[in-house]
Amino acid sequence: MSLKLDLKFFYSWIACSLSMFILSYVWHAQVLNDFLKIPYPIDVFLIVSTVVYLGIGLVLTTLTYFAKKIKDSFKYGILIGGFMGISIYAITFVFGISFSAAIDLKYIAVDAGWQMLEQATGGLVCGWVYRFLFLREKRQKMLA
Repeated sequence: MSLKLDLKFFYSWIACSLSMFILSYVWHAQVLNDFLKIPYPIDVFLIVSTVVYLGIGLVLTTLTYFAKKIKDSFKYGILIGGFMGISIYAITFVFGISFSAAIDLKYIAVDAGWQMLEQATGGLVCGWVYRFLFLREKRQKMLA
């Protein structure tokens, strides 16, 4: 199966990445105040985070496109996003990339759950945008 890179793909990718970045920012900057613990300039962190979330969004969007059935694209997005969230959390946990130095089972459960929710939301947005644009394109072809 080949991946057709069209506007639906790019819009889905950007919407997915943006939604995850916003959720991450709200969680870490507003709810937990984790940004106070960053030992380097915040603009560097935000630039790197933007690149990372664009990468995560690209992978999530690509996987959602490969697994897609148009009517279930948002379900695939949620499933793939949730799996990616757990995978990303596991990688960051193993490498010790965290805002917290303490290892507490409650903290791990909440943080892993949040990461899963964040990426699942990105997948939902990806699938929803794709489906919306697909149906819009289909309607335009019928009218033409």
